[in-house]
Amino acid sequence: MISRGEVEMLLLQFKRAEGFCDKARSPSRKPTIEELMMEPTCFYSGASGYARATLRNAIQTLESNL
Repeated sequence: MISRGEVEMLLLQFKRAEGFCDKARSPSRKPTIEELMMEPTCFYSGASGYARATLRNAIQTLESNL
């Protein structure tokens, strides 16, 4: 049985990953200093990386609770 705390943490991570993916964009060909200082999750590559890590965590959580 998965604890309520673990489920709540997974849901928080899922919602955060969904938000990053919804707002992600391509980087500019000639990035400004502001763009270079932005969080990596503002771009497709960073959002994808966060979503992948979230999925890996969910898989490990489910496998450990089988």
